[in-house]
Amino acid sequence: MRIFADLCFDYSFLYFFHIEQMDYRIKETLAKIEKGISQHISIQDLADSVNVSVPHFQHLFKKNVHISTSKYINDMRLQNARKLLETSHLRIKEIRLKVGATNEAHFIRDFKQKFGQTPTDYRRIFRNKDNEQETTENRQ
Repeated sequence: MRIFADLCFDYSFLYFFHIEQMDYRIKETLAKIEKGISQHISIQDLADSVNVSVPHFQHLFKKNVHISTSKYINDMRLQNARKLLETSHLRIKEIRLKVGATNEAHFIRDFKQKFGQTPTDYRRIFRNKDNEQETTENRQ
């Protein structure tokens, strides 16, 4: 549920959403998504895992989480990629594969759409900010 909490920062309407009120099948689904985010996740498999049809599952998911399943999964992958860009020295391709994003062009496009810059630019800017902050702290 850690990722669900992280995504709340992206969706302000979820700040006030209480996970305790969520349908138990969707709670199970969120845990399953978080656990298997680096792998291929199909909506059919998620629906099957909670014994409902795909249309019913998608309705339940959107009713409880307020975004579509595919958008949730994609946003979760992008959030994980952002954290890895900030905290690791992995190459962008390694990060993309680690978070389960298979298509490089879509990953870069989606990342830029969400964060306003490409993964490469994001990392460079983040590291520059980090270096500037360390330099300022060392001067004091």
